[in-house]
Amino acid sequence: MKVRLVLSLAALAVLSACANVKDVRARDPVFYGSTQRTAEDYTQCVADAWKNMGVNFQQKAVRNGFELIQEDSLGVEAVLSTTHWKGKTEVRLSTRIARRDQSIIEPANLCL
Repeated sequence: MKVRLVLSLAALAVLSACANVKDVRARDPVFYGSTQRTAEDYTQCVADAWKNMGVNFQQKAVRNGFELIQEDSLGVEAVLSTTHWKGKTEVRLSTRIARRDQSIIEPANLCL
C-alpha cells in the first residue's frame, strides 16, 4: 500500500514539473527590450545565435511576431516572444529554469 502511494506521489511530481508555453510565457520575464528591427529579423538573429550555441528550440509564428520555444524532457524551458507594433519590436524572454538564463539572455540582448 505504501509503495503504491509513493509511486503515485512520484508520478504526480513528474507531471507537475512539466511546463507548457503558456505557463512559461506567464512568468515574469528575465529579459525585456525593444528594437527598431522587424520581429522576423530580430528573431532570426537570436535563432542563429542559439543554434550556434547548441540550444534546441522551435520557431513559431504568432500574431504580429514570432516565438522561439526551448524544450527539454520536462517540458518548455524558455520562451522568447517578439511582437512588432507601431514600428518597433517588443522582446520578452521568460524561463522556467534559472540555470540557463544568462546563456540565452546574452544573444537576445546583443541582437537588439
